[in-house]
Amino acid sequence: MKKVLLSAVALLAFGFANAQEIKTDAGTFTKPTSGTYIMEATMTPNVTGGGIFSLPTLNSDLGMLGVKVRKFSSDTKALRMGANLSILNSGEDNVDTEFSVGASLGIEHHFKGAERLSTYWGYEGNLGYVSTGTADVDKVTKFGFGANAFTGFDYYIMPKIYLGAEVSYGLAITNTTPDGGDGVTKIQLAPSITPTFRIGWQF
Repeated sequence: MKKVLLSAVALLAFGFANAQEIKTDAGTFTKPTSGTYIMEATMTPNVTGGGIFSLPTLNSDLGMLGVKVRKFSSDTKALRMGANLSILNSGEDNVDTEFSVGASLGIEHHFKGAERLSTYWGYEGNLGYVSTGTADVDKVTKFGFGANAFTGFDYYIMPKIYLGAEVSYGLAITNTTPDGGDGVTKIQLAPSITPTFRIGWQF
């Protein structure tokens, strides 16, 4: 047991030493340039479940976009594409399978920022479809689309790996139709700060 503890301490010390040796110049923490591809995953803090994070789940409107790809056409401009596909089958009798699909397309304009910090602004359009139902409530389908202006930042914690946050202001139009009923259209114009944990990495 003592050897195991000593080995664990040595491993932590080695990792800390290496972390201290990470350079802070722009050559080490390389920010994206023309031709760079970036993959990003979005996770939501899970404070009630058994884990630290959970994947994006179905929500009441268009669904949260959980995976995003960026393609930089220059050092300061990138095309962003997002997508989400969620399927939930609870296994309960008389409960329909929940289904959600969404997609987004937008443009980012990046500023100079700092060695580890990449700041940007942009705009995007998105659309989504959600189908939900429970044992006590009839099946409901929702279809919507929207447009957003946003700004955010990426902070590189390791070479080519970053954490980020984003705020946006946009328009969303959603039509909700219960099974066998008439649809109701909701129009919303509002700012948004999504409580998510974004992590991305360069190819």
